[in-house]
Amino acid sequence: EEVLQFRQFGVEPTVIPGVSAAFSAPLLASIPVTHRGISNQVVMCTGYGKNNTSPDLIQYHPEQTVVFLMAVGRLRKLCDSLIHQAGYPPQTPVGIVERAGCPEQRTVVGTMESIADLAERFNVRPPSTIVVGEVVNVLLTEEDFVEVVNIKVEQGGLLESDGVVDSEERGGMIVKSGHHGLIV
Repeated sequence: EEVLQFRQFGVEPTVIPGVSAAFSAPLLASIPVTHRGISNQVVMCTGYGKNNTSPDLIQYHPEQTVVFLMAVGRLRKLCDSLIHQAGYPPQTPVGIVERAGCPEQRTVVGTMESIADLAERFNVRPPSTIVVGEVVNVLLTEEDFVEVVNIKVEQGGLLESDGVVDSEERGGMIVKSGHHGLIV
């Protein structure tokens, strides 16, 4: 899309290949997209199709990881459709990696039925990469999770917390960033 846009202005851009956020963002959050015995296939999807339509749904398979790019704006509708039309169990793990590779990187982890509420609660914004499947729980340990308390929104829409509490419920947690040492 970007190449075509540049061409409309008479500019022929040089495309330099890189690693897609579909692969790099999850791994920066300790979420592998494949893992022997857990996920043997990866499907990459966009959150928005042509003319703002929804993409075709990927039917549930227990050994599959689905990575959604540019989908955080329609997360609730996406999860509802995946549960009711594509056969995903409501307890399917979901991780959202926000601002991957940046100092403000954070990861919110929940389930198919809880992640939209968590994204709203923690004010998750683009750019974010959404990972769906059992791989979300492969490398993360209980020590990686913290619950954010006394949340307030600071300038720029980022969250700030003045403490953490333990929580036994993994249905909605923010993951501490091992790369940047930040909770939010």
